[in-house]
Amino acid sequence: MKPLKLQFLKSAAKFEQLPPDEGVEIVFIGYSNVGKSSLINKICHQKSMAKTSRTPGRTQLFNIFTHDENSRIVDVPGYGYAKATASHQEEWRTRLQHYLIHRQSLKCILLVCDIRRDPREIDQTIIEWTTENDMPLLLVLNKIDKLSKNEQMKHRQKYQNMADGHQKLRLYLCSCLKSTGITNLTDDLRAMLQEKHD
Repeated sequence: MKPLKLQFLKSAAKFEQLPPDEGVEIVFIGYSNVGKSSLINKICHQKSMAKTSRTPGRTQLFNIFTHDENSRIVDVPGYGYAKATASHQEEWRTRLQHYLIHRQSLKCILLVCDIRRDPREIDQTIIEWTTENDMPLLLVLNKIDKLSKNEQMKHRQKYQNMADGHQKLRLYLCSCLKSTGITNLTDDLRAMLQEKHD
């Protein structure tokens, strides 16, 4: 598998601190502890490109990784971590909402979910928002190595039903441990980051 070329650029606490709003941007979103950082590390073949933490969801920053001078990936903190105060969670949710609505260079959302868990309310909100706004959505059902094939298909169907009607949905069954699904996801990310947008 050819890794995705990424380089850490900066962390930004505020929307105004993000890079210039131009080119192609893909944002990685997911509930705390779904393996989002591990996924980023896997697709770029680096063990510590994205920092994994024993206390997920504590760092509330936009983490920016450049692919080339015209494209980048933005990793946002896992939402819903219990040890973050309610006010901090609400503040971050407001910042994320502002980013999704106003970021012109945002061309795609990659939503990471733990396939063992039922879709959470905020996952459903993201899926509905991308459907309503005709935003491409890469839906990654992670940690499939934890389930049998039959269980994988059963849980996949739940997410598929939730995203029914989404015209720009791509769904992936992935395992960072076994590298399952990583090649297809990486190839699709690379193609999207290299697309030219007016």
